[in-house]
Amino acid sequence: MQRFTFLLALAGTLAFLVAVILTVVDIVLRSVSGMTVHGLTDIVTLCTMTGALLAIPYGFAADQHVFIDVFTTRLPDGVQRGLTVFALLLAALFLAWAAWFGYEQMMREYGYGDRSQSIGIPMVFYWIPLVSGLTLAALVCVWRAAAGLLTAKEG
Repeated sequence: MQRFTFLLALAGTLAFLVAVILTVVDIVLRSVSGMTVHGLTDIVTLCTMTGALLAIPYGFAADQHVFIDVFTTRLPDGVQRGLTVFALLLAALFLAWAAWFGYEQMMREYGYGDRSQSIGIPMVFYWIPLVSGLTLAALVCVWRAAAGLLTAKEG
């Protein structure tokens, strides 16, 4: 799971790179010729959404999210593991709820035929990375919680 999410995070990084390159090209074109990259805002927004939401599952898989452990580090190891599993399950519930809400909104906008303002990218393409990234992050949390429970049983 960690390798798969790492590859997705790399794809997200490439999306960020595309956004940066297009922005630099736009700046250079404006400086030199007065021309611009048509639809830059739409494309950069799509790349940013894709980049950010493809990276989130890897953060959970690699256990690299920010957390506060001032009080929990003083607790026994078993309690710390239990709290970690509990936190992962809470995160999975929240992420699944957010993914479901995003899915409903995506389908609503798909039904309306909404498109971006500049170049008419279907809005559903902005929602696909959000829904997939949040869904995968929720699954990663469940996977990590299950692994934590199995480790606790064995230990």
